[in-house]
Amino acid sequence: MNKNNRAFTLIELLIVVFIVFAIIGITFPVLSKIREKSKQTVCMSNMGQMYKALLQYTIENDGYLPLESNSEACSGEVWFKAVDRYITTDILPDDQKEISMKERLLQLKQDPVINTVTQDKKYNTRTIKMNSQLVQGSSCNRMIDSIRFPSKTVLLFDGRINNKQVARRFEGSIGSVAQRHSGGANILFMDGHVERVQNGDSDGTTNDGWPNGHADQGIIWNPD
Repeated sequence: MNKNNRAFTLIELLIVVFIVFAIIGITFPVLSKIREKSKQTVCMSNMGQMYKALLQYTIENDGYLPLESNSEACSGEVWFKAVDRYITTDILPDDQKEISMKERLLQLKQDPVINTVTQDKKYNTRTIKMNSQLVQGSSCNRMIDSIRFPSKTVLLFDGRINNKQVARRFEGSIGSVAQRHSGGANILFMDGHVERVQNGDSDGTTNDGWPNGHADQGIIWNPD
C-alpha cells in the first residue's frame, strides 16, 4: 500500500511540474511583450515631453527651433541641451528624487534602452535624435511654422547606438533609425504626435538604418 501511495505521489509531482513549465512557456512571451510595450510607451511619453519643451523654446526664440547639432559655424544651443530648462522633471517617480537633476533630465530625454548603456558612456549617447534634413544648405536652424506638412515631417526619432560615432550624434537621418520597439521606431512628427513606424527588417542593432525614407507611409525627412 505504501509503495502504491509513493508511486502515485511521484506521478502527481511530475504532472504538477509539467503544468508549471507549460504555464511558464505560455506566460513568458506575454510578459516579454508587456515589458516591450511598456518601454515603447515610455519612449513615446518622453518624445511628447520634448516636443512641449521644443515648442516652448520656439516661442521664446522667434519661432526658431534650436540647433540640430553642435556646429562651429552656427551659434546657439543644440536641441538636446536647449530643452533642459523647459522639461518638467517632477513627472518622474518619487523614488527617483534623490538622483541628480542631470540624471533626471537624461532619463526624460532618452529611450529606455539608455539603461543598457554603461555609465561611462551614458552622457555621450543619444538614443533619440533630431532629423538632420530639417535644415538645408548654410542655414543654422529652422522656423517651426515653415514646415508645410507637419503631420508627416520627422522631428525626432529613435536613433541607433550600436556604432560609437553614430551614438554620439545629436542628429541623423534614415540611416540612423533604430527599430528597437517590436521591429519599429518611434517617430515624433512636427505637429507633436508620435507614432511607431516600421520600415524593412532592421532591428536597431545593425548599421542598416532604414532602407528608404518613406516607410511606405509618405514620411517626410526633407521638408523642402
